[in-house]
Amino acid sequence: MGRMRAGELARSNIRQALEAARGCPDAWYRVQALAYVAEAAPDERTLLSVLEEAAKESARCHDAYGTVAVMAWPIAVAVRRDTRAFAERERARCLDLAPTVQPHNSRAYALEVLWTACHAVDPAFARPIWDRIRALCHPDRCWRAARLWRHVAEAVEEQHPGAGGSIIRAMPEGKARRRLERRYWPALRDRT
Repeated sequence: MGRMRAGELARSNIRQALEAARGCPDAWYRVQALAYVAEAAPDERTLLSVLEEAAKESARCHDAYGTVAVMAWPIAVAVRRDTRAFAERERARCLDLAPTVQPHNSRAYALEVLWTACHAVDPAFARPIWDRIRALCHPDRCWRAARLWRHVAEAVEEQHPGAGGSIIRAMPEGKARRRLERRYWPALRDRT
């Protein structure tokens, strides 16, 4: 309720939107609500203040999974609003925390949420997240890791037809790679 209310109020009344965001009882929703408020912040000072509050609140999530995944919202806002120092610092913090996310399915999903949000606003900014995915999320380890690699291939392919093959070629040999090759390789090969 508070997250939705904060989003509704953000464009018209920042103070009330902040109150609604801060009233969210769970850190996950509080961070998302604060990101909505930051998106509408009227000036850089307010933007940075709200983003810093969101980062602080993310540490109150129940576990590392929550912290890494939910920071996708404020980091994406920071990239869109050209607050790069904050975005880079928080991306680094999330990538440092990612290896501690357990189980592997949760780690893959947290990195998927983070990569997807960042890639949507700036593919180059998402590159370090992709590097961490490659190091931490073997596609044959769990179903979410396999799905993560597929989603990355699909997103890259959608932006640059034919480029999805580079993701498949980066995959370690195994069941997940063979499945993606069967699904995508003929179409990708025809475009190159």
